[in-house]
Amino acid sequence: MIEKKINKRMNSKNQNYFLWVVASIAALGGFLFGYDTGVISGALIFIQNNFGLDTSQSEWVVSSVVLGALLGALCSGALADHFGRRMMLLLSAFFFILGTVAAVLAWQVWVLITGRLIIGLAIGISSYTTPLFISEVAPANKRGALVLLSVVMITSGEAISFLVDYGLAATQSWRWMLGSGLIPAILLLLGLLLLPTSPRWLVLKGQVKKAKETLSRLRGTVNIDSEFEEIADTLHVQSFKWRELLAKPWRKVLLIGIVLGVLQQFLGINTVMYYGPILFNQLGFADTQASIFATFIMGVVNTLISIVALVCVDKLGRRRLLLYGFAIAGLSLLLLSYIVPDVGHKVESKILLLSLMVLYIAGYSLGIGGLFWVIIAEIYPLQCRGFAMSIVTAIQWAANFIVAATFLSILSYFGAAITFLLYATVCVLGFIFCYFFLPETKERSLEWIQKAWNTP
Repeated sequence: MIEKKINKRMNSKNQNYFLWVVASIAALGGFLFGYDTGVISGALIFIQNNFGLDTSQSEWVVSSVVLGALLGALCSGALADHFGRRMMLLLSAFFFILGTVAAVLAWQVWVLITGRLIIGLAIGISSYTTPLFISEVAPANKRGALVLLSVVMITSGEAISFLVDYGLAATQSWRWMLGSGLIPAILLLLGLLLLPTSPRWLVLKGQVKKAKETLSRLRGTVNIDSEFEEIADTLHVQSFKWRELLAKPWRKVLLIGIVLGVLQQFLGINTVMYYGPILFNQLGFADTQASIFATFIMGVVNTLISIVALVCVDKLGRRRLLLYGFAIAGLSLLLLSYIVPDVGHKVESKILLLSLMVLYIAGYSLGIGGLFWVIIAEIYPLQCRGFAMSIVTAIQWAANFIVAATFLSILSYFGAAITFLLYATVCVLGFIFCYFFLPETKERSLEWIQKAWNTP
């Protein structure tokens, strides 16, 4: 009896260890997502000086990554369902390496934009295939935390990129800033060669024996019959074609993902991540290094609160954290819009402004920042999960592109106070939407969620 208990505990520990290793390797795609979107914030000032860029060209250097991500997400969904999640992550790793090399060697601005566009393709693919892959290998009671691991990696990638920018700011070496992303890109490529294939995708392709072996390895036990039967049963209930996403009940599910993605971007977080130093300059932080360091603080807060969300998500649930997040971010943005006109050069005002910015980032990170990726990885049917997530992610990147390509112009025309007030309005709309339309999915298997949508 004692021996059985010891073996059970050992199997549980092995399961946890192997699952976290698998998720951590896959989440390197998230790290690169964060690093390559964040590193441009500090590098942009020196790129502008190097190439003599105007506002429009600067917006294109930044938004080319977002445009590439939109195209990468839009064009790869069917491929993820056909060739598998792991194969698409391998493709994204190749694009990360190719795009970074092109950007570092750029001799003209169009070459830099092309390199950043290729990096964007990689980000677009990895941004949804990473949470998709992790959600399909994770057990229901750990799925939220494991998927949020990729979000923690995104935010830590951003924070580290800001730190690299700060460290290299004195040298103005923007090529070194961009080129340092090669290290995690190579690690991702090598690590992916060791990962198992998603057992749910294997079932989808009729490779039942291999799927059972993979699931058994992931769970650390041979007693996987109940879970495996539930996975297989979902496929036997009905065939599913992607066009059914436009019909009831899946049309509603598709719209939930789309609305959450648009809300995540229109909340304005990436204006801080892409244009942080420029924004802080306009808010009274005159020194370039000080502005980059302030942006780094935002990145650290983003990472720390993402870790808090990881710990809480499978206990408190997705819906509650989203509501908390929108409330915190909305209140801080409202206060920011009120105090910004009076900041000036007062130290006390700058401290208050920075504190409210931290609170804004905290609300975003606790809620929609990471939970968007968790929710879209849970709510779509297995047969077209990759395609559905790619469509939702592409629209999210389209919203991201609109924000990235217009922020400097909006900030110049309306000023910071009105800009923050607009973002606060988005928080109110997000709170109302999640309160009335978003169901709770914690501790539910992916198959249970799929059946629940089909139940009248």
